[in-house]
Amino acid sequence: MFWKEIFALNEVIILSIYGQVFFVLGLVIFMQSRRHSRLKLARDLRWLALFGLLHGLHEWGLVFIPIQGEYLPPFAITILLMAQVLLLAASFAALLIFGYVLAQPSAAWLRWLLIGLLAGWSLLTLFVHLVGLESVERLLLLTNAARYFLALPGGLLAAFGLYRQGQTQLLAGEKALYGRMLRWAAYSLLAYTLVAGLIVAPAPFFPANFLNRTLVQEWLGIPIELFRSLFGLFLTVSIIQALELFEVEVDQLIETMEVEAIRATERERIGQEIHDGVMQGAYSVGLILDSMTKHIDNPLAGQRLTQAQQVLEQVILGLRRYMTSLRTRPPEGSLTEELTTLAAEPRFRSLVNIHLDIVDLPGLDAIRTGHILELVQEALSNVVRHAQARQVIVRLVQRADEMELTIQDDGQGFTPQRVAAGYGLLTMRNHAQLLGGVMAIEATPGKGTTVKVVWRNSE
Repeated sequence: MFWKEIFALNEVIILSIYGQVFFVLGLVIFMQSRRHSRLKLARDLRWLALFGLLHGLHEWGLVFIPIQGEYLPPFAITILLMAQVLLLAASFAALLIFGYVLAQPSAAWLRWLLIGLLAGWSLLTLFVHLVGLESVERLLLLTNAARYFLALPGGLLAAFGLYRQGQTQLLAGEKALYGRMLRWAAYSLLAYTLVAGLIVAPAPFFPANFLNRTLVQEWLGIPIELFRSLFGLFLTVSIIQALELFEVEVDQLIETMEVEAIRATERERIGQEIHDGVMQGAYSVGLILDSMTKHIDNPLAGQRLTQAQQVLEQVILGLRRYMTSLRTRPPEGSLTEELTTLAAEPRFRSLVNIHLDIVDLPGLDAIRTGHILELVQEALSNVVRHAQARQVIVRLVQRADEMELTIQDDGQGFTPQRVAAGYGLLTMRNHAQLLGGVMAIEATPGKGTTVKVVWRNSE
């Protein structure tokens, strides 16, 4: 066929474009994810970026290593070819890890599958070197094994993870376009996985002897690298379009949380001022009026004084109701239920992984439950606004007659002595005091932050 000759004559160009597509994929995602580092999905995409960069370098090696064969001795070329295979395996390992972190990183079976596949390919590499196969057979076996055992499961997991991300409620309504882009990215990655993980170099074992790149090229007249390049291009365009959402989404989430924090702080301030100022003054007036009762002999004056006391009591009751309305709603469920609901809120869930390790106390009253919830909520808000963390662990343990609450993140940390105590930290300390405990903050730049609150568990 005419086009077969064209593809054969331009094989170097096709391989160069193939490498360039994936290198650009990695480079663009890496640069975009740096801009949106507070978003979990954007940070997870860095594994896809690493895959693109390494895979692009591998494909360029197919172009440049044969050129070096004219100048370097055979043993040097063998070393370069082995390095190229390791580069291919490393790129597919990054793809596998990307699929793992997107799918369900908390699942034990998935973690063991990841370890098993990576360890299996590593042991196979060691085995073929110990057996002493010829260099050509060794490289062929390891290349195909990397595609079967790393690229295929990694690509399937990653495609599933991207599709699931595109189906979230956050991408409904006006943001449906970005959800479609993520789903198109999933379709593109799935198509690439099938042509890269199943269609391998010909080898004397199944399925490489039945389905391989040579047979496909003979059937279609088109090199498999062209299909991989096209699917990689679709993947790149889809991911870049989808990433545009996250700048808007993160800004909106952070802005909403900051507004909510400002409102909550203002309500706390007004309530505290009413309690410390107006309420105390009203109580003082009540005491003064009460002390005057026994010194008044005039019945009419005594009646007026009694009316004044009654009006004052109504004013105090009104102030109490107003102070209550400034507070957030009281918790309706158990502490575990309330914290689970809090951790599942999109403003937290889409930005950081939250792991709960909570002891549910049957005797914990609604007031203490509310203080714990407010404290944890403020801590989580600080994490997503400032820490750039990937994971937060909220742990509540009981030790003898003491309770210990810790909120630990793996973010960028800070130096407590150099950070002014803002309203957020002040609110957290106030809730800790209302629990009857003390709050301590352990933070180191680059090593995360731990907030610890300890109080006596008295009934």
